[in-house]
Amino acid sequence: MSRGRYTHLVRFSKPAATTDAAGQKDQTYTEQFTARCDVLVLSSSKAQQYEQVQTGSDVVQIRMPYNDHVSVDWRVTWDGSSWDVRTVRDPNGLRRTLEITAERFEQ
Repeated sequence: MSRGRYTHLVRFSKPAATTDAAGQKDQTYTEQFTARCDVLVLSSSKAQQYEQVQTGSDVVQIRMPYNDHVSVDWRVTWDGSSWDVRTVRDPNGLRRTLEITAERFEQ
């Protein structure tokens, strides 16, 4: 990641509990904000039995200016895919930068 060069647009969504017409509880995500971030791919999926590498990546690390609203139940959208937030941390405790680890959401 290149510090200070937030080149990717990432959308951040917060979970919201809803009830459908049948009265069943459902969880949806409501977009809260869009931010410029650095995104680093941490690993790739490989389908070894077919000897193919999938084009998508499984885990990404997102670095952005500090924000105290994002938590581990949020979802982010980047590069046309949805990602579940797994960890959120302030790497140096100075509230300048936020590091988020997210895993690709599979429906």
